[in-house]
Amino acid sequence: MKKEPTRVRLLQVSRSLFLRQGYSGTGLNQIVEEAKTVKASLYQHFDSKEMLGKEVLRIYSEENLTLLKSLMKRNPKPLDFVKAWVRILSREARLSQLFGCGMANFRAQIASHELEIQKEIEEIAIKTINCLDEYLTESIQNGHLTSKVDSRLLAKHLFFVYEGVLQGYRLLGDKRSLEELYRIAESLIPS
Repeated sequence: MKKEPTRVRLLQVSRSLFLRQGYSGTGLNQIVEEAKTVKASLYQHFDSKEMLGKEVLRIYSEENLTLLKSLMKRNPKPLDFVKAWVRILSREARLSQLFGCGMANFRAQIASHELEIQKEIEEIAIKTINCLDEYLTESIQNGHLTSKVDSRLLAKHLFFVYEGVLQGYRLLGDKRSLEELYRIAESLIPS
């Protein structure tokens, strides 16, 4: 079996460790050991742990946005989309693969001087809200939402509810708390 390139292994291992243990709880020595490489190799690809973290976040964000867009495409009605989103989160929780929101977890653990990651997290949050806004705008145009809905405000509210629900899930350890995303969305999205 062909071995993955070093950069790919470093990113895969880092992502897994950052999500499971947290950014601050993961050291470069552990990353290089689990990636079966050496520190010199890591530094050939990334100038610092911060740059590695930034790249992991960028990839994580692209994957999440791709997933959201796929769910949106299959579910043109906003409440159906949210229901599908909750099903995905619940499945990840059942499989013990849900560790909360990667960007929120990173943000809570980075040092104040790690400005590159802070900037990346802000950009990811804005991209996610923009994605939700575009979807909701399209839902209005297609008659799935009333034209009186402020799509930008609703997008922000859904994003904040998502973030809050994931933090609640982590704090309480109760998979049923993920269903709150749908219940709250029902009160936010006019039928």
